[in-house]
Amino acid sequence: MAKDYNFIYKKLVESDDDIHGIISYSVYKRQKIQFIQNFKDKYNREPSEEELQPFNEISTSPSQLEFYKSEATVLTENFLANVLEADLKEREEFFSAKVHSELMTIKPNHFFDIVKSALGSFVFVLLTGVLYFSVWSLSTSPREVIGHIFDVKIIPNSQAKDLSNGKTISETPSEIDDDEKTK
Repeated sequence: MAKDYNFIYKKLVESDDDIHGIISYSVYKRQKIQFIQNFKDKYNREPSEEELQPFNEISTSPSQLEFYKSEATVLTENFLANVLEADLKEREEFFSAKVHSELMTIKPNHFFDIVKSALGSFVFVLLTGVLYFSVWSLSTSPREVIGHIFDVKIIPNSQAKDLSNGKTISETPSEIDDDEKTK
């Protein structure tokens, strides 16, 4: 008896480059192998051509051909998702390691930061002192400011004639004040 060939390959695969069709055909072959294995388990023998005929008729029906194609689509999508996920994970690890290595080469100079902070604090204190001195000096006369800073007493020219009584200009304001109290 001549063997009837099933031309399902031509119905599923459109060209040699049709990967989707080839995967569809592999789904068909997997189902056929499962059918034969179930038959062997049940009857302890290989199925005959007549016993395979119902499977062949069902497998070539339009709805079954569509099932093979949709199953191939699902398998392809799962495969691509797994490949892309693995590729993404690999790229993520690579770039994460690269970023960490780049960050390790950029080490901050804390000593320089400390010096900058100390210098900034010093300048702030200096400017605050200048501001305080300016405000204070504006509230008093320049004569009093110079007297307090250098601990001297500035006398006007009209009073300079009174120095002939033995007092010298080098006397401090407190000495002059003491002398004036004794008068």
